[in-house]
Amino acid sequence: MSRRPGVRTHHTVLRCFCLVIWCLCSTCVIHTLSSEAASPQPPASPPDPVSQGAPASPSAPDQTTLIMPLSLAEAIRLALQNSLDIERARVAPEVTRAQVEQARAVFDPSLGLHASFGQAKTLPVTQTLLFDSNTGIINGARVVRPFSDHGNLTPNLQQKIATGANYTISLVNTRDRVTPVNNRIADPRYTSDVLLTFTQPLLKDFGLAVNMAPIQQALYAAESARQQVLQTILDTVFAVQQGYWTLLFRRQDLAAKRESQQLAVDFLGENTQRVELGIVARVDLVQAQTQVKLREGDVIAAETALQDAEDSLKLLLNLPERKGTWNFSLLPSDTLPFVPVQDLAVADKVQLALQHRPDVLRARLAVASQEIAHEVAQHQRLPRLDLQGQVSVSAFSDRVDTALADLGQADGYRWWIGMQFTYPLGNRAALNEVQRQEALLRQTRIEQRQVFQTVEQQIRQAVRALESLAKRVEATRAASRLARTQLAGEQEKFRLGLSTSFNVLTFQSQLSS
Repeated sequence: MSRRPGVRTHHTVLRCFCLVIWCLCSTCVIHTLSSEAASPQPPASPPDPVSQGAPASPSAPDQTTLIMPLSLAEAIRLALQNSLDIERARVAPEVTRAQVEQARAVFDPSLGLHASFGQAKTLPVTQTLLFDSNTGIINGARVVRPFSDHGNLTPNLQQKIATGANYTISLVNTRDRVTPVNNRIADPRYTSDVLLTFTQPLLKDFGLAVNMAPIQQALYAAESARQQVLQTILDTVFAVQQGYWTLLFRRQDLAAKRESQQLAVDFLGENTQRVELGIVARVDLVQAQTQVKLREGDVIAAETALQDAEDSLKLLLNLPERKGTWNFSLLPSDTLPFVPVQDLAVADKVQLALQHRPDVLRARLAVASQEIAHEVAQHQRLPRLDLQGQVSVSAFSDRVDTALADLGQADGYRWWIGMQFTYPLGNRAALNEVQRQEALLRQTRIEQRQVFQTVEQQIRQAVRALESLAKRVEATRAASRLARTQLAGEQEKFRLGLSTSFNVLTFQSQLSS
Protein backbone atom coordinates (compact mmCIF):
# COMPACT_ATOMS: atom_id res chain seq x y z
CA MET A 1 0.00 0.00 0.00
CA SER A 2 2.94 2.31 0.48
CA ARG A 3 3.46 2.70 -3.24
CA ARG A 4 -0.11 3.64 -4.29
CA PRO A 5 0.09 7.41 -3.67
CA GLY A 6 2.76 7.58 -6.38
CA VAL A 7 0.78 5.82 -9.11
CA ARG A 8 0.22 9.05 -11.08
CA THR A 9 3.90 9.52 -11.54
CA HIS A 10 4.16 5.83 -12.39
CA HIS A 11 1.48 6.38 -15.05
CA THR A 12 3.52 9.19 -16.61
CA VAL A 13 6.56 6.94 -16.60
CA LEU A 14 4.52 4.18 -18.26
CA ARG A 15 3.59 6.50 -21.11
CA CYS A 16 7.15 7.66 -21.67
CA PHE A 17 8.44 4.11 -21.32
CA CYS A 18 6.07 2.93 -24.08
CA LEU A 19 7.07 5.91 -26.25
CA VAL A 20 10.75 5.07 -25.91
CA ILE A 21 10.07 1.43 -26.76
CA TRP A 22 8.25 2.53 -29.91
CA CYS A 23 10.88 5.08 -30.97
CA LEU A 24 13.99 3.08 -30.16
CA CYS A 25 12.96 -0.50 -30.74
CA SER A 26 10.56 -0.37 -33.68
CA THR A 27 13.32 -1.41 -36.04
CA CYS A 28 13.94 -4.56 -34.06
CA VAL A 29 10.49 -5.96 -34.83
CA ILE A 30 10.14 -4.88 -38.46
CA HIS A 31 11.17 -8.26 -39.91
CA THR A 32 8.72 -10.08 -37.65
CA LEU A 33 5.97 -7.64 -38.43
CA SER A 34 6.73 -7.83 -42.15
CA SER A 35 6.07 -11.55 -42.02
CA GLU A 36 2.87 -10.90 -40.12
CA ALA A 37 1.80 -8.26 -42.68
CA ALA A 38 2.68 -10.43 -45.70
CA SER A 39 0.87 -13.58 -44.55
CA PRO A 40 -1.75 -12.66 -41.99
CA GLN A 41 -3.18 -15.55 -39.99
CA PRO A 42 -6.94 -16.04 -39.80
CA PRO A 43 -8.36 -14.09 -36.86
CA ALA A 44 -8.75 -16.23 -33.79
CA SER A 45 -11.41 -15.71 -31.17
CA PRO A 46 -10.05 -14.34 -27.90
CA PRO A 47 -10.22 -16.64 -24.89
CA ASP A 48 -13.62 -16.92 -23.29
CA PRO A 49 -14.03 -14.91 -20.13
CA VAL A 50 -13.92 -16.87 -16.89
CA SER A 51 -16.79 -16.48 -14.52
CA GLN A 52 -15.56 -15.33 -11.12
CA GLY A 53 -18.78 -14.77 -9.28
CA ALA A 54 -17.45 -11.38 -8.09
CA PRO A 55 -17.85 -7.97 -9.71
CA ALA A 56 -15.79 -7.59 -12.90
CA SER A 57 -14.07 -4.47 -11.62
CA PRO A 58 -14.38 -2.15 -8.69
CA SER A 59 -16.55 0.12 -10.84
CA ALA A 60 -18.25 -2.36 -13.17
CA PRO A 61 -22.03 -2.32 -13.61
CA ASP A 62 -24.02 -4.81 -11.60
CA GLN A 63 -24.91 -6.88 -14.64
CA THR A 64 -21.24 -7.40 -15.56
CA THR A 65 -20.12 -10.63 -13.90
CA LEU A 66 -17.45 -11.85 -16.33
CA ILE A 67 -13.74 -11.25 -15.94
CA MET A 68 -11.23 -11.84 -18.71
CA PRO A 69 -7.66 -12.16 -17.41
CA LEU A 70 -5.30 -10.61 -19.93
CA SER A 71 -1.53 -10.50 -20.22
CA LEU A 72 0.28 -7.90 -22.30
CA ALA A 73 1.52 -10.53 -24.77
CA GLU A 74 -2.02 -11.85 -25.23
CA ALA A 75 -3.34 -8.31 -25.72
CA ILE A 76 -0.79 -7.65 -28.46
CA ARG A 77 -1.63 -10.97 -30.14
CA LEU A 78 -5.36 -10.18 -30.11
CA ALA A 79 -4.71 -6.72 -31.51
CA LEU A 80 -2.60 -8.08 -34.37
CA GLN A 81 -5.37 -10.55 -35.23
CA ASN A 82 -8.48 -8.44 -34.68
CA SER A 83 -7.55 -4.75 -35.03
CA LEU A 84 -9.70 -3.00 -37.61
CA ASP A 85 -6.93 -0.46 -38.23
CA ILE A 86 -4.54 -3.26 -39.22
CA GLU A 87 -7.23 -5.01 -41.26
CA ARG A 88 -7.91 -1.80 -43.16
CA ALA A 89 -4.19 -1.10 -43.67
CA ARG A 90 -3.66 -4.57 -45.14
CA VAL A 91 -6.10 -3.76 -47.95
CA ALA A 92 -3.87 -0.95 -49.28
CA PRO A 93 -1.13 -3.29 -50.63
CA GLU A 94 -3.78 -5.18 -52.60
CA VAL A 95 -4.83 -1.90 -54.22
CA THR A 96 -1.25 -0.96 -55.09
CA ARG A 97 -0.51 -4.43 -56.49
CA ALA A 98 -3.46 -4.00 -58.83
CA GLN A 99 -2.07 -0.60 -59.85
CA VAL A 100 1.28 -2.21 -60.68
CA GLU A 101 -0.43 -4.70 -62.98
CA GLN A 102 -2.44 -1.89 -64.55
CA ALA A 103 0.79 -0.05 -65.34
CA ARG A 104 2.28 -3.20 -66.87
CA ALA A 105 -0.86 -3.80 -68.92
CA VAL A 106 0.14 -0.91 -71.22
CA PHE A 107 2.52 -3.33 -72.96
CA ASP A 108 -0.05 -6.13 -73.35
CA PRO A 109 -0.90 -7.03 -76.98
CA SER A 110 -4.46 -6.61 -78.16
CA LEU A 111 -6.39 -8.46 -80.84
CA GLY A 112 -8.86 -6.77 -83.15
CA LEU A 113 -11.25 -7.74 -85.92
CA HIS A 114 -12.81 -5.56 -88.59
CA ALA A 115 -15.59 -6.89 -90.83
CA SER A 116 -17.71 -5.07 -93.40
CA PHE A 117 -19.89 -5.74 -96.44
CA GLY A 118 -21.40 -3.32 -98.97
CA GLN A 119 -23.00 -3.04 -102.36
CA ALA A 120 -23.04 -0.28 -104.95
CA LYS A 121 -25.28 0.22 -107.95
CA THR A 122 -24.33 3.20 -110.11
CA LEU A 123 -26.93 5.28 -111.95
CA PRO A 124 -26.56 5.06 -115.74
CA VAL A 125 -24.74 7.89 -117.48
CA THR A 126 -24.29 6.58 -121.05
CA GLN A 127 -25.95 4.05 -123.34
CA THR A 128 -24.65 1.67 -126.00
CA LEU A 129 -26.21 1.69 -129.48
CA LEU A 130 -27.22 -1.66 -131.02
CA PHE A 131 -26.75 -2.19 -134.84
CA ASP A 132 -28.30 -4.79 -137.08
CA SER A 133 -25.53 -7.14 -138.18
CA ASN A 134 -26.87 -7.43 -141.70
CA THR A 135 -28.03 -3.95 -142.57
CA GLY A 136 -25.95 -1.90 -140.14
CA ILE A 137 -28.99 0.07 -139.15
CA ILE A 138 -29.42 1.14 -135.55
CA ASN A 139 -32.16 -0.95 -134.15
CA GLY A 140 -31.96 0.01 -130.43
CA ALA A 141 -29.83 1.02 -127.44
CA ARG A 142 -28.64 -0.69 -124.24
CA VAL A 143 -28.23 1.07 -120.92
CA VAL A 144 -25.40 -0.29 -118.72
CA ARG A 145 -26.07 -0.27 -114.95
CA PRO A 146 -22.76 -1.06 -113.14
CA PHE A 147 -23.20 -3.10 -109.93
CA SER A 148 -20.59 -4.22 -107.39
CA ASP A 149 -20.39 -5.69 -103.90
CA HIS A 150 -17.43 -5.58 -101.53
CA GLY A 151 -16.65 -7.59 -98.37
CA ASN A 152 -13.80 -7.16 -95.91
CA LEU A 153 -12.58 -9.30 -92.99
CA THR A 154 -9.41 -8.02 -91.24
CA PRO A 155 -8.03 -9.50 -88.01
CA ASN A 156 -5.15 -7.54 -86.47
CA LEU A 157 -2.68 -7.59 -83.58
CA GLN A 158 -1.43 -4.40 -81.89
CA GLN A 159 1.18 -3.89 -79.18
CA LYS A 160 3.33 -1.23 -77.57
CA ILE A 161 6.86 -2.24 -76.58
CA ALA A 162 9.15 -0.85 -73.89
CA THR A 163 11.17 1.34 -76.28
CA GLY A 164 8.02 3.34 -77.03
CA ALA A 165 7.36 1.75 -80.43
CA ASN A 166 3.92 0.65 -81.62
CA TYR A 167 3.27 -1.96 -84.27
CA THR A 168 0.21 -3.42 -85.95
CA ILE A 169 0.01 -6.65 -87.94
CA SER A 170 -3.12 -7.02 -90.10
CA LEU A 171 -4.40 -9.74 -92.41
CA VAL A 172 -6.69 -7.94 -94.86
CA ASN A 173 -9.09 -10.24 -96.76
CA THR A 174 -11.43 -8.72 -99.35
CA ARG A 175 -13.98 -10.07 -101.82
CA ASP A 176 -15.06 -7.99 -104.84
CA ARG A 177 -17.67 -8.81 -107.48
CA VAL A 178 -18.45 -6.42 -110.36
CA THR A 179 -21.17 -6.44 -113.01
CA PRO A 180 -20.56 -6.25 -115.94
CA VAL A 181 -17.43 -8.37 -115.72
CA ASN A 182 -15.76 -6.84 -118.80
CA ASN A 183 -12.09 -7.89 -118.80
CA ARG A 184 -11.59 -8.75 -115.09
CA ILE A 185 -9.26 -11.67 -114.52
CA ALA A 186 -11.35 -13.15 -111.75
CA ASP A 187 -14.89 -12.50 -110.66
CA PRO A 188 -15.49 -12.67 -107.79
CA ARG A 189 -11.97 -11.54 -106.85
CA TYR A 190 -10.47 -12.57 -103.49
CA THR A 191 -7.50 -10.51 -102.31
CA SER A 192 -5.34 -11.15 -99.21
CA ASP A 193 -2.79 -8.71 -97.80
CA VAL A 194 -0.40 -9.09 -94.84
CA LEU A 195 0.27 -5.59 -93.54
CA LEU A 196 2.87 -4.52 -90.93
CA THR A 197 2.75 -0.90 -89.72
CA PHE A 198 5.15 0.46 -87.10
CA THR A 199 6.01 3.76 -85.41
CA GLN A 200 9.17 4.25 -83.32
CA PRO A 201 9.71 7.55 -81.45
CA LEU A 202 13.31 8.75 -81.72
CA LEU A 203 13.23 11.75 -79.35
CA LYS A 204 10.11 12.33 -77.27
CA ASP A 205 8.74 9.12 -75.66
CA PHE A 206 11.84 7.14 -76.64
CA GLY A 207 13.65 4.79 -74.28
CA LEU A 208 13.06 2.31 -71.47
CA ALA A 209 13.30 4.87 -68.67
CA VAL A 210 10.41 7.06 -69.77
CA ASN A 211 8.15 4.19 -70.83
CA MET A 212 8.80 2.09 -67.71
CA ALA A 213 8.39 5.09 -65.35
CA PRO A 214 4.70 4.42 -64.48
CA ILE A 215 5.56 0.83 -63.55
CA GLN A 216 8.45 1.93 -61.32
CA GLN A 217 6.28 4.54 -59.62
CA ALA A 218 3.58 1.91 -59.01
CA LEU A 219 6.20 -0.39 -57.46
CA TYR A 220 7.31 2.43 -55.16
CA ALA A 221 3.67 3.00 -54.19
CA ALA A 222 3.26 -0.71 -53.43
CA GLU A 223 6.33 -0.69 -51.18
CA SER A 224 5.10 2.48 -49.49
CA ALA A 225 1.77 0.77 -48.78
CA ARG A 226 3.61 -2.18 -47.25
CA GLN A 227 5.61 0.18 -45.04
CA GLN A 228 2.34 1.83 -44.02
CA VAL A 229 1.07 -1.58 -42.88
CA LEU A 230 4.18 -1.96 -40.74
CA GLN A 231 3.67 1.54 -39.37
CA THR A 232 0.06 0.73 -38.49
CA ILE A 233 1.16 -2.46 -36.74
CA LEU A 234 3.79 -0.57 -34.74
CA ASP A 235 1.29 2.14 -33.83
CA THR A 236 -1.24 -0.49 -32.78
CA VAL A 237 1.28 -2.35 -30.63
CA PHE A 238 2.29 0.93 -29.00
CA ALA A 239 -1.36 1.89 -28.40
CA VAL A 240 -2.07 -1.55 -26.88
CA GLN A 241 0.93 -1.25 -24.57
CA GLN A 242 -0.13 2.23 -23.50
CA GLY A 243 -3.77 1.17 -23.07
CA TYR A 244 -2.78 -1.92 -21.09
CA TRP A 245 -0.60 -0.01 -18.64
CA THR A 246 -3.20 2.77 -18.45
CA LEU A 247 -5.81 0.21 -17.43
CA LEU A 248 -3.46 -1.19 -14.80
CA PHE A 249 -2.78 2.32 -13.51
CA ARG A 250 -6.50 3.14 -13.35
CA ARG A 251 -7.09 0.07 -11.21
CA GLN A 252 -4.27 1.02 -8.89
CA ASP A 253 -5.39 4.65 -8.86
CA LEU A 254 -8.92 3.60 -7.91
CA ALA A 255 -7.54 1.51 -5.08
CA ALA A 256 -5.48 4.49 -3.89
CA LYS A 257 -8.52 6.77 -4.07
CA ARG A 258 -10.55 4.30 -2.03
CA GLU A 259 -7.78 4.08 0.50
CA SER A 260 -7.81 7.88 0.80
CA GLN A 261 -11.59 7.76 1.11
CA GLN A 262 -11.32 5.20 3.88
CA LEU A 263 -8.77 7.37 5.71
CA ALA A 264 -11.20 10.29 5.50
CA VAL A 265 -14.09 8.10 6.74
CA ASP A 266 -12.02 6.82 9.64
CA PHE A 267 -10.98 10.34 10.56
CA LEU A 268 -14.62 11.45 10.36
CA GLY A 269 -15.59 8.69 12.79
CA GLU A 270 -12.80 9.69 15.10
CA ASN A 271 -13.86 13.35 14.97
CA THR A 272 -17.49 12.41 15.56
CA GLN A 273 -16.53 10.68 18.80
CA ARG A 274 -14.44 13.68 19.85
CA VAL A 275 -17.32 16.09 19.15
CA GLU A 276 -19.67 13.91 21.18
CA LEU A 277 -17.16 13.94 24.04
CA GLY A 278 -16.73 17.70 23.69
CA ILE A 279 -13.04 17.46 22.99
CA VAL A 280 -13.10 19.33 19.65
CA ALA A 281 -15.38 21.92 18.14
CA ARG A 282 -18.17 20.98 15.73
CA VAL A 283 -16.42 22.89 12.92
CA ASP A 284 -13.77 20.18 12.93
CA LEU A 285 -16.54 17.68 12.20
CA VAL A 286 -17.69 19.76 9.21
CA GLN A 287 -14.13 19.80 7.86
CA ALA A 288 -13.93 16.00 8.15
CA GLN A 289 -17.32 15.58 6.45
CA THR A 290 -16.19 17.87 3.60
CA GLN A 291 -13.06 15.77 3.17
CA VAL A 292 -15.15 12.58 2.94
CA LYS A 293 -17.29 14.09 0.18
CA LEU A 294 -14.22 15.25 -1.71
CA ARG A 295 -12.71 11.78 -1.50
CA GLU A 296 -16.02 10.29 -2.62
CA GLY A 297 -15.89 12.53 -5.71
CA ASP A 298 -12.34 11.36 -6.38
CA VAL A 299 -13.50 7.72 -6.24
CA ILE A 300 -16.36 8.41 -8.65
CA ALA A 301 -13.96 10.11 -11.09
CA ALA A 302 -11.49 7.21 -10.76
CA GLU A 303 -14.27 4.67 -11.43
CA THR A 304 -15.26 6.54 -14.60
CA ALA A 305 -11.64 6.78 -15.72
CA LEU A 306 -11.25 3.02 -15.17
CA GLN A 307 -14.31 2.24 -17.29
CA ASP A 308 -13.08 4.57 -20.05
CA ALA A 309 -9.61 2.95 -20.03
CA GLU A 310 -11.17 -0.52 -20.16
CA ASP A 311 -13.43 0.38 -23.10
CA SER A 312 -10.51 1.95 -24.95
CA LEU A 313 -8.47 -1.24 -24.65
CA LYS A 314 -11.47 -3.37 -25.68
CA LEU A 315 -11.84 -1.22 -28.79
CA LEU A 316 -8.14 -1.56 -29.64
CA LEU A 317 -8.46 -5.35 -29.41
CA ASN A 318 -11.83 -5.31 -31.24
CA LEU A 319 -13.24 -7.54 -28.52
CA PRO A 320 -16.82 -6.20 -28.51
CA GLU A 321 -17.24 -7.16 -32.16
CA ARG A 322 -15.65 -10.56 -31.64
CA LYS A 323 -17.66 -11.35 -28.49
CA GLY A 324 -20.84 -9.48 -29.37
CA THR A 325 -20.95 -7.59 -26.08
CA TRP A 326 -19.23 -4.89 -24.04
CA ASN A 327 -20.32 -6.40 -20.73
CA PHE A 328 -17.15 -8.06 -19.51
CA SER A 329 -14.17 -6.83 -17.58
CA LEU A 330 -10.47 -6.95 -18.45
CA LEU A 331 -8.12 -7.90 -15.65
CA PRO A 332 -4.44 -7.12 -16.41
CA SER A 333 -2.29 -10.01 -15.17
CA ASP A 334 1.11 -8.38 -15.78
CA THR A 335 2.86 -5.78 -13.70
CA LEU A 336 5.37 -3.27 -14.95
CA PRO A 337 8.65 -3.64 -13.08
CA PHE A 338 10.67 -0.50 -12.62
CA VAL A 339 14.12 -0.94 -14.14
CA PRO A 340 16.71 1.80 -13.64
CA VAL A 341 17.57 3.52 -16.89
CA GLN A 342 20.93 2.64 -18.35
CA ASP A 343 23.02 5.03 -20.40
CA LEU A 344 21.44 5.25 -23.88
CA ALA A 345 23.51 6.13 -26.96
CA VAL A 346 21.11 8.55 -28.63
CA ALA A 347 23.19 8.93 -31.80
CA ASP A 348 23.18 5.17 -32.42
CA LYS A 349 19.43 4.95 -31.87
CA VAL A 350 18.80 7.84 -34.25
CA GLN A 351 20.97 6.24 -36.94
CA LEU A 352 19.15 2.92 -36.54
CA ALA A 353 15.76 4.61 -36.79
CA LEU A 354 16.75 6.53 -39.93
CA GLN A 355 17.62 3.22 -41.58
CA HIS A 356 14.60 1.15 -40.61
CA ARG A 357 11.62 3.19 -39.43
CA PRO A 358 8.64 2.84 -41.82
CA ASP A 359 7.89 6.57 -41.90
CA VAL A 360 11.50 7.29 -42.91
CA LEU A 361 11.41 4.63 -45.64
CA ARG A 362 8.09 5.96 -46.96
CA ALA A 363 9.57 9.46 -47.16
CA ARG A 364 12.49 8.12 -49.21
CA LEU A 365 10.13 6.24 -51.51
CA ALA A 366 8.10 9.42 -52.05
CA VAL A 367 11.26 11.29 -53.07
CA ALA A 368 12.31 8.49 -55.45
CA SER A 369 8.88 8.45 -57.10
CA GLN A 370 8.86 12.21 -57.49
CA GLU A 371 12.35 12.14 -59.02
CA ILE A 372 11.04 9.78 -61.70
CA ALA A 373 8.14 12.15 -62.43
CA HIS A 374 10.61 15.02 -62.74
CA GLU A 375 12.82 13.09 -65.17
CA VAL A 376 9.82 12.18 -67.32
CA ALA A 377 8.72 15.83 -67.41
CA GLN A 378 12.17 16.91 -68.55
CA HIS A 379 12.09 14.27 -71.28
CA GLN A 380 8.73 15.55 -72.55
CA ARG A 381 10.32 18.88 -73.51
CA LEU A 382 11.92 17.17 -76.53
CA PRO A 383 10.32 17.56 -79.99
CA ARG A 384 8.56 14.56 -81.45
CA LEU A 385 10.46 12.75 -84.19
CA ASP A 386 8.93 9.41 -85.19
CA LEU A 387 10.24 6.77 -87.57
CA GLN A 388 7.28 5.32 -89.45
CA GLY A 389 7.01 2.52 -91.95
CA GLN A 390 4.77 -0.04 -93.58
CA VAL A 391 5.35 -3.36 -95.37
CA SER A 392 2.68 -5.42 -97.13
CA VAL A 393 2.50 -8.58 -99.27
CA SER A 394 -0.54 -9.23 -101.51
CA ALA A 395 -2.09 -12.10 -103.48
CA PHE A 396 -5.40 -12.66 -105.27
CA SER A 397 -7.46 -15.48 -106.77
CA ASP A 398 -11.00 -16.48 -107.56
CA ARG A 399 -10.99 -18.60 -104.36
CA VAL A 400 -10.25 -17.44 -100.84
CA ASP A 401 -8.05 -20.40 -99.89
CA THR A 402 -5.92 -19.97 -102.98
CA ALA A 403 -5.45 -16.26 -102.28
CA LEU A 404 -4.22 -17.02 -98.76
CA ALA A 405 -1.91 -19.77 -100.01
CA ASP A 406 -0.35 -17.50 -102.66
CA LEU A 407 0.78 -14.94 -100.06
CA GLY A 408 4.05 -16.81 -99.63
CA GLN A 409 4.98 -16.14 -103.27
CA ALA A 410 4.95 -12.37 -102.65
CA ASP A 411 3.79 -11.64 -106.21
CA GLY A 412 2.56 -8.26 -105.00
CA TYR A 413 4.22 -6.18 -102.34
CA ARG A 414 4.51 -2.61 -101.17
CA TRP A 415 6.66 -0.85 -98.59
CA TRP A 416 7.48 2.64 -97.46
CA ILE A 417 9.41 4.32 -94.68
CA GLY A 418 9.36 7.91 -93.49
CA MET A 419 9.90 10.39 -90.68
CA GLN A 420 7.43 12.69 -88.98
CA PHE A 421 8.53 15.73 -86.96
CA THR A 422 6.32 17.74 -84.58
CA TYR A 423 7.23 20.57 -82.23
CA PRO A 424 4.71 22.89 -80.51
CA LEU A 425 5.74 26.50 -80.82
CA GLY A 426 6.65 27.83 -77.39
CA ASN A 427 6.29 24.35 -75.86
CA ARG A 428 4.63 25.98 -72.85
CA ALA A 429 2.81 22.87 -71.66
CA ALA A 430 6.00 20.81 -71.32
CA LEU A 431 8.06 23.66 -69.85
CA ASN A 432 5.46 24.45 -67.21
CA GLU A 433 5.12 20.77 -66.38
CA VAL A 434 8.86 20.68 -65.68
CA GLN A 435 8.52 23.65 -63.35
CA ARG A 436 5.60 22.01 -61.57
CA GLN A 437 7.47 18.75 -61.07
CA GLU A 438 10.56 20.62 -59.84
CA ALA A 439 8.41 22.37 -57.22
CA LEU A 440 6.83 19.09 -56.17
CA LEU A 441 10.27 17.49 -55.90
CA ARG A 442 11.53 20.30 -53.68
CA GLN A 443 8.43 19.99 -51.56
CA THR A 444 8.88 16.22 -51.18
CA ARG A 445 12.54 16.61 -50.21
CA ILE A 446 11.61 19.21 -47.59
CA GLU A 447 9.02 16.78 -46.18
CA GLN A 448 11.72 14.10 -46.04
CA ARG A 449 14.00 16.41 -44.07
CA GLN A 450 11.11 17.15 -41.72
CA VAL A 451 10.62 13.43 -41.13
CA PHE A 452 14.33 12.99 -40.37
CA GLN A 453 14.29 15.85 -37.88
CA THR A 454 11.05 14.65 -36.28
CA VAL A 455 12.48 11.17 -35.77
CA GLU A 456 15.62 12.53 -34.12
CA GLN A 457 13.61 14.93 -31.97
CA GLN A 458 11.24 12.14 -30.83
CA ILE A 459 14.11 9.88 -29.81
CA ARG A 460 16.00 12.62 -28.01
CA GLN A 461 12.87 13.76 -26.20
CA ALA A 462 11.86 10.22 -25.25
CA VAL A 463 15.30 9.36 -23.87
CA ARG A 464 15.48 12.63 -21.98
CA ALA A 465 11.98 12.13 -20.53
CA LEU A 466 12.75 8.55 -19.54
CA GLU A 467 15.91 9.54 -17.71
CA SER A 468 14.16 12.44 -15.99
CA LEU A 469 11.10 10.50 -14.95
CA ALA A 470 13.18 7.62 -13.64
CA LYS A 471 14.73 10.05 -11.20
CA ARG A 472 11.29 11.44 -10.36
CA VAL A 473 10.03 7.95 -9.55
CA GLU A 474 12.75 7.54 -6.95
CA ALA A 475 12.00 11.00 -5.55
CA THR A 476 8.26 10.32 -5.45
CA ARG A 477 8.76 7.02 -3.67
CA ALA A 478 10.79 8.77 -1.00
CA ALA A 479 8.23 11.59 -0.79
CA SER A 480 5.43 9.03 -0.46
CA ARG A 481 7.13 7.32 2.45
CA LEU A 482 7.80 10.64 4.12
CA ALA A 483 4.22 11.84 3.56
CA ARG A 484 2.83 8.66 5.12
CA THR A 485 5.16 9.03 8.09
CA GLN A 486 4.23 12.69 8.38
CA LEU A 487 0.51 11.88 8.31
CA ALA A 488 0.91 9.20 10.97
CA GLY A 489 2.79 11.65 13.16
CA GLU A 490 0.20 14.38 12.68
CA GLN A 491 -2.62 11.96 13.51
CA GLU A 492 -0.84 10.97 16.71
CA LYS A 493 -0.40 14.65 17.62
CA PHE A 494 -4.10 15.19 16.93
CA ARG A 495 -5.04 12.37 19.31
CA LEU A 496 -2.88 14.00 21.94
CA GLY A 497 -4.54 17.34 21.34
CA LEU A 498 -1.43 18.92 19.88
CA SER A 499 -2.77 19.39 16.33
CA THR A 500 -5.98 20.33 14.51
CA SER A 501 -8.29 18.57 12.07
CA PHE A 502 -7.23 21.01 9.39
CA ASN A 503 -3.59 19.92 9.66
CA VAL A 504 -4.48 16.22 9.54
CA LEU A 505 -6.74 16.71 6.50
CA THR A 506 -4.01 18.73 4.79
CA PHE A 507 -1.53 15.89 5.21
CA GLN A 508 -4.15 13.39 3.99
CA SER A 509 -4.58 15.47 0.80
CA GLN A 510 -0.81 15.59 0.32
CA LEU A 511 -0.57 11.83 0.71
CA SER A 512 -3.45 11.25 -1.71
CA SER A 513 -1.94 13.46 -4.38
